[in-house]
Amino acid sequence: MTNSILSLYWVFFIDDNNQLWALFQDGRLSLMKQVPPFASFSSDHTLITGVEIDGKSTAIKWMYADFQKKEFPPIISCSGYCYFPALLNKAHSRLALIQADLLNPAGTGKMLVYQKARKKYHLIDSFQAAMYPPFYGNSGSLYYISPNNNLEKKTIDEVKLIHPEVSLFALSETEEDIAVYSGETIRWVSPKTGQFRQFIAFDVTAIGFNQSADTLFFATHKNGRTGLYQYNKHNQEITLILNHPAKITAISF
Repeated sequence: MTNSILSLYWVFFIDDNNQLWALFQDGRLSLMKQVPPFASFSSDHTLITGVEIDGKSTAIKWMYADFQKKEFPPIISCSGYCYFPALLNKAHSRLALIQADLLNPAGTGKMLVYQKARKKYHLIDSFQAAMYPPFYGNSGSLYYISPNNNLEKKTIDEVKLIHPEVSLFALSETEEDIAVYSGETIRWVSPKTGQFRQFIAFDVTAIGFNQSADTLFFATHKNGRTGLYQYNKHNQEITLILNHPAKITAISF
């Protein structure tokens, strides 16, 4: 699922009815399919992972992020309640998810990281994290929100603080642009160039870049009403592009 300059599609999103939608460049909205609960997009935005909980264990399900509705066997099954599986979709793929535990402070869980080897996933790391979807960049770095609400980037060698006091975040395809929602402000940060933009936004539920990283989409939800907006990097204009009946929970190009 790639939204290039010549693509028919403007943006893709998932709502809290667990439905995947495609917004066309001409403003038409098309329902693509039902997706698993707690779904998120893979590192290359071509796959969707979600969960299926049977009361004792959690199956990590996956599907293509396109219009086909074919179902596949779960990637793995984990004990207990697990949420927000994030997939690094490469030859040596990785899977990160958050396992709930009543012994953990409210709003936090245990991040479990798996590495695929010989067609099976093996647990290679675990640490505490906030109950918010992690995301793998194409570089293989894992981005997540820590228990004290900091956005962190974890590589094999180190954990790096990206931004303090974050409740939502999004990465560009190259990882050179990062957007965070902090307080009632969306901040667009480009660490390599030092560029920084910010604007006020209320009740934001999801944010995401387009493929060329010149536009940031964000969704708001209040009193049962949802709006999807775009912020243009060049003219710094904010435009309402869609009203939607359900809360938007994830945005992709």
